[in-house]
Amino acid sequence: MASDFISFTLQQLRISLAEATYDAGLTQSPDTVPRIAARRFRTHVKQLAIILRRLIMLMALGLTLDPVKVRERKAAECEGEPVVTKAQIPFSIALSGQTQFYTPDGPGFPEGGPGATGPVAVASLMRRFEALARILRHPEKYALRVARVMERRRRAGAPRPLCAPIPTYRLKPELGAAAAGLPMLLSEAFNRWNDSS
Repeated sequence: MASDFISFTLQQLRISLAEATYDAGLTQSPDTVPRIAARRFRTHVKQLAIILRRLIMLMALGLTLDPVKVRERKAAECEGEPVVTKAQIPFSIALSGQTQFYTPDGPGFPEGGPGATGPVAVASLMRRFEALARILRHPEKYALRVARVMERRRRAGAPRPLCAPIPTYRLKPELGAAAAGLPMLLSEAFNRWNDSS
């Protein structure tokens, strides 16, 4: 049941991401899009990212981890200053729910400062699309990472995480039903949080 639910929700997330990209006009390869289209796209992608984080958490809680092998630390060949490059840092969706965007000059606003007007560059929107699509291509890899983090937190005595419902009225019915069911499934999965050793 859980694997069918996960595969169905992943499929619906992929469809919704493709539809949001098309609705925003990003498939026509423009340089800029209207600000209202960019705002709708960012809002929809943010909601999809929340659902994807919860789904990956559900996948992670269903995994059985192998014991961690302790590796010996290799001595650094040169203890000089680290090399800092000014390459553009891609947008990332943090699976912990906290997303930060940094430029070579420090924290920045990818779409301009608050109150900016005019069309929005497509590059910033495509970075969001790529970040979500990268996770959707191989969610198992990310679920394994989250499982290891959650296991460390559980062993450290962290309290059981909570999962509040999200509004689903703007989602397609299929994805909305899956998103509405995630808090209940996560609650059942977290029941083993304090019981396992």
